[in-house]
Amino acid sequence: MPEIRRYQRVLALINFDGLDGRTAEKALLLARLNQAKLDFLHLIEPDGVLDGGYPGCNPRATALSLETASLRRLKFLAARTGAVEATCHALHGPMRQGFLQHVREWQPDLVVAGEQHACLAGSHDVLILSAPTRTGRGKMLARFMNIFRSRSCAVGV
Repeated sequence: MPEIRRYQRVLALINFDGLDGRTAEKALLLARLNQAKLDFLHLIEPDGVLDGGYPGCNPRATALSLETASLRRLKFLAARTGAVEATCHALHGPMRQGFLQHVREWQPDLVVAGEQHACLAGSHDVLILSAPTRTGRGKMLARFMNIFRSRSCAVGV
């Protein structure tokens, strides 16, 4: 039987979407279970329409302001989830390059992400969390429960 691998460094890839809380919480849990270091990373994909398009600003100043704002959000997320030990990073640039650069520097054993990205492959383990989906059966049950509630209210049950 193979030995269970202990993680030394856990990286949470935070997208600021509906899964960011779950991603942060799962990464925190795994980091604490393994007594590992925890890192939150947000990658800011350049937007040709907005980046550098503000009057009087250059692209580097825009990138710096986007990174600063993202760091504030990451620190807030870390505080909200109780991940006070997490180190927060925000990188502006092409997602693949930013991710690979951070992985080279930090060398995580495990990456926790809310969705699959092509850039996630590497020598580390990857845990992908996905949004919960409702099957057709779940929808039928929800519809049945709504009908039951409305009839119960009408009858006075």
